Amino acid sequence: MKKTWLLFALLTLVISMLAACNSKDESTSKDEPNTQVETEETKDVKVIPEEDENEQEQQVTEERGTDKILTYLVNGEVKEDTAKLTESDEQNYSIYKVDGFSLTGEEPNKDSLFLEENSAVFMRIETISKDEASYEIIANNMKETMAAVTFGKEPLQIGDKEKLPQGEGISNQIGYEMTAEIGTVTGIVFEKENLIVRLTIFDRNAYNLTDAFLKMGETIAEKQ
Repeated sequence: MKKTWLLFALLTLVISMLAACNSKDESTSKDEPNTQVETEETKDVKVIPEEDENEQEQQVTEERGTDKILTYLVNGEVKEDTAKLTESDEQNYSIYKVDGFSLTGEEPNKDSLFLEENSAVFMRIETISKDEASYEIIANNMKETMAAVTFGKEPLQIGDKEKLPQGEGISNQIGYEMTAEIGTVTGIVFEKENLIVRLTIFDRNAYNLTDAFLKMGETIAEKQ
């Protein structure tokens, strides 16, 4: 059993080391002075008062909502919980989080959504703007990472759509799974709005919370 725990810890470490992905170089340019020239067209431009802008932002936030009911499976049993809208401190997204889980920054551009009862059960969250990276690169990197932790064996691609993120705005879902004696490691990539989302779930057989993490991961969206 001690060897198994060491193996699972090693797998977690390997994934952490290989999680970095290539991104497109961002072009930079110097800002030119903003010289405003009054023309017939600019005279008719409507300037939105600051109070109106705040009202618009408040309306968008209300559309997202502060609470959301999430339904997920644990050991074949259906559970339903109220999740709270939580914003990442490190990345440009918010997520609906069920009580008993905490979201924290793990390292630059990576967050950890972990079970408070056992922090070894967690989901690593990485979000990348489509303007900064290629979906193909992120998806291939995930496959290579999963292959590394299975010691060169072809990672098992998830074929069951129910085990992949679903919902409005989600597309190009792909996932891989690795099973060990004490638990599973699941790697998932999908697109939503202007984000490429990469999730790595570390679960233990004693908890079986992969579906709970998946349902929370589906709610990831850009900050409003």
